[in-house]
Amino acid sequence: MNKKERENDWLKPLFSRLPEEELPASFREDLMKRIWQETAKTKKRNELMGLFSVILASLGIIALAVGALWYTGDIPRITWRMPELVTLSFYSYIGVLVLLLLGLDHLFRQAYKKRHPTKE
Repeated sequence: MNKKERENDWLKPLFSRLPEEELPASFREDLMKRIWQETAKTKKRNELMGLFSVILASLGIIALAVGALWYTGDIPRITWRMPELVTLSFYSYIGVLVLLLLGLDHLFRQAYKKRHPTKE
């Protein structure tokens, strides 16, 4: 006889002496409500931990950048010159095409979601 069987033999008479009690009618409902609450708490905690991690990483990157600039002792000057008209028109054309394609993608996705609703 192994240890588990001995435990079961010892516990069996104790459990047989316990009186049978009827569970309340709303037992399942209450149990599911508590499970959903715990799930919501866990989800919220995970979201907050993710947000905290992103904020902490961002602050670390900013601190490293400031430290690197301080260490070099030279803050680089940012210069910007106006692009030529031909280049500007080409970039504008590409930008309009990208916005048009993004808009069409959005419309197609909305139409697809209306035809195929998810079960959430």
